[in-house]
Formats: sequence, C-alpha cells, structure tokens
Amino acid sequence: MRLVIPGNVMGRVISGVLTYSLWGEHGKWPHHYQWNNPFSSRPFQVTVIPHHLSMLNIPEQNATANQPFVYPLKSAVNYYDENQMAGVPAQAVVHPIEQDGLRFDPASFSIVGTPKRMGTYQFSVSVHNANGATAAQNLLIKVQANIQDKPRFKPHYSMVSALPEQKYSMNLMELVELRPGYWVTNQVSFRIESNSCNPKWLRIAHDDATLLVGDVPPDAAGQEVDVLLVASSNTGGDSDPLKVRIPIAYDLTKKPEINAFKLEQAAGTNIYENLADYVKDPAHNSSLKVVLDKVEPAASWLSISSSNPTVLEGVVPLEAVGQLFQLTLRASTSIGGSSDPIKIPFQIDFDPDKKPRFKAANPVMPMIYPDQFFYYDFAANRDVFPEYEEVPYEIKYAEDFVPPTWLRIENNKLIAERIPGELNEDIRIKVVIKNTPGGVSEVYSLDLTVMN
Repeated sequence: MRLVIPGNVMGRVISGVLTYSLWGEHGKWPHHYQWNNPFSSRPFQVTVIPHHLSMLNIPEQNATANQPFVYPLKSAVNYYDENQMAGVPAQAVVHPIEQDGLRFDPASFSIVGTPKRMGTYQFSVSVHNANGATAAQNLLIKVQANIQDKPRFKPHYSMVSALPEQKYSMNLMELVELRPGYWVTNQVSFRIESNSCNPKWLRIAHDDATLLVGDVPPDAAGQEVDVLLVASSNTGGDSDPLKVRIPIAYDLTKKPEINAFKLEQAAGTNIYENLADYVKDPAHNSSLKVVLDKVEPAASWLSISSSNPTVLEGVVPLEAVGQLFQLTLRASTSIGGSSDPIKIPFQIDFDPDKKPRFKAANPVMPMIYPDQFFYYDFAANRDVFPEYEEVPYEIKYAEDFVPPTWLRIENNKLIAERIPGELNEDIRIKVVIKNTPGGVSEVYSLDLTVMN
C-alpha cells in the first residue's frame, strides 16, 4: 500500500493517524456472514522540506563596455525561492569575486557592475545551503565595444616636424578629440597599421603606447613621410584609421625656439592665448605650429586650437583654482624642424569677484544665554556673499584662533549644546570663509554678547 500526503508550504508539519478497514465474506447460506475489522496506525508526522538546490547551465551573457550590467544568479538556481521560503537560503561561491568592474553582490545575489574593458569575463559559480551544495558552473560574459567610447581623431591637428639624424617623438594624445568625462574610464593606446606603407624608422614607444618615436635617417631631410595610425580604448575599441604626414626639416639653422614665459588665468574663465608671440622663428615660416607635449597634472580641458595651430585654448574648470600646471611645449616648422621642449608654468588664479565676505562689515550676532542651547545658521540668515546657493562656501575658525571647547562650527552653523552657566563675559571669535572660485576671505571677528 502506498500513501501520498500532499504538502506545498515549506516547513509545515502534517500530523495524523491512518485508519483503515479489512472486510470480507465467509461461508455459504444459511451460514454466510460478512466481517469488517477496523485498524489504526501509530500517530505520524510529516515535515514538508524543499528540494535540494541544483544549478542550470548558464547561457553566455552579453554586455557593453562602460555600461551598467546585472545578471541575477537566482535565475540559474533550481528551487532558489523554495529554499528561501523554507529558511535555508542559497549562499553563492563566486570566483573571482571581482574583476575589471564586475563583482558579485551578495545583497542582490547578482553579478553587477560596469565592465571596464572589452573581451570575455569568466566567473565560476556554485551555491550551497544547510541541505547540500552544487557543482560549480561557468558564467561567461562577452563584453562588446561601446560605440560612444570609440576614440575619434581631431579633424584638424598639428604634427611635430622631424630633424635629420635626430630622435623624433610626439605625444599622439594631441591628435584625439577631448570629451568631458572620457578619460575617467578610458585608457587609450596607439598602433601603426602594419598593412600600410609606413617608414621603418617610426614606431610606437615600448614603454608608452601614446608616444610616436623614431631615429630620423640623415637622407630624409626635406621629405614628408606618411604614417597610418589607429587609436584604441579599453571600452570603445579601435578608432577609424588616420593617415598623418610628418615633414622633415632641411635647414637646421632655422630651428625655432620658444622663449620662457608664464601664464595665469582665473578659474571658470576661457583661455585663448596665441603662443606664437613667444616663439622665435628664424625662418618666419607660415607652417609654424606649437605642440602641447604634456600637461602636469593632466588637464583634458586644455589643448591647442584646431583652427589655429599656435593658440592654446580651453575652459578652466572651477575645481582647478589654485593649481599650478606645467605645460611642455614645442614649436615646429617644416623648414627648421622642432624646437627643444620647454616647460611653462600655468597658474590658475582665484576670481576676485567671487572672493567670499560677510555682507556687513561688522556682522551682528545674536545674544547668548548661560545654561542655554545656542544655534546660528549663517547660510539661512544670508550673511555671506556670494550666497551659498550661488557658490557653496565653508565657514571655519581662523588658523591662529583657539575657540572655546563648548562652541563649534559645523556645516556653516555656530552651535553650543550648552552655554556655560558661569560665563559672564562676552565672547569674540575669529572666522574665515572659503569657497572654490574665490579662495579664502580675510579674518573676521564676531562678538557674542552674554545676557545674564
């Protein structure tokens, strides 16, 4: 005999007693009779338990570089919800736990993140709980190029001229279009297309894939050489190829020279500086170009103009205020070749119109009362120019001032949990105001009058 007891609620206990009868007939008439013997089983209990966990074969997943990705692992686990309801949730073992922007998130039981490169990611995934463990399955994620991150060459650019029997180098990043935020997630390298007729003496530097280098042969003077370049990013793939032409100078006595100078510019403003004013060019050649080899620290907002090869241009961001940049520049002509590199200091100044200050020359503060709580919000009372909504600022104690231990400044608020009861003299505090474009204010003295 087979007994089926249905149960579909995890953890429920079904209990009872099985009752059954045996019956039959005996003898022939007139001695015929029927009999019926009832029986009962022992009491029983049945606990409803979940099926054991098992894993499905995980189909290959597709993702796009530099775009958010989510793969819920529960979709690959048989009886995941059933075990969750039974109080024995699945735990995942993922190896590696993280790679190149993708990681396992235990809270969502998913592989999540933003892939930082193209290619195939491989994870090994298994699950277990108190009732057992599964064998590991491979999860493959194929990451394709993000078309938005594809490098693009500038339509207008300047190439550094070469000098016969001299070493040649050029920063190829100067050929790539600058896009806001692009360099945060992208690393760009270059290669010379091998299926094109390129001069054998040119190559990409072994230790820096953004430099074009080479030793110029002596018989190349006065020539022009073509090179086919491709830029490649970790998330955008290959650019369209660009053929560049490098002129090789023929009169070394006409080599240009950049005179030393320095630049200053206010944060939040446009810079448009014609660097030809600082170049000494014996050839007086119309092919004069200025090449920006390097900016330290890096500044993607600064470049040589695409419409005028001697103009430095860009919009100085507010967050660059107070910074000193070092620009490595070279001048180049087709006659005299390239000048020696020179480092130029570029100072980003504070904007005097946005220097913070109190609107009143002697700000009046509220009175303070011993044994009382004190609170004053400078931003809410609009005491400062420029106002916080226009240019966020920070008020803090002046460096040479030692404040009372019971009085603090927090988020532009002057706060005392309790004014000391024994206080019977007025308090003078010294503060300064700081914002990003305007810098630091003068030191202000603020008087707090005690009311006894």
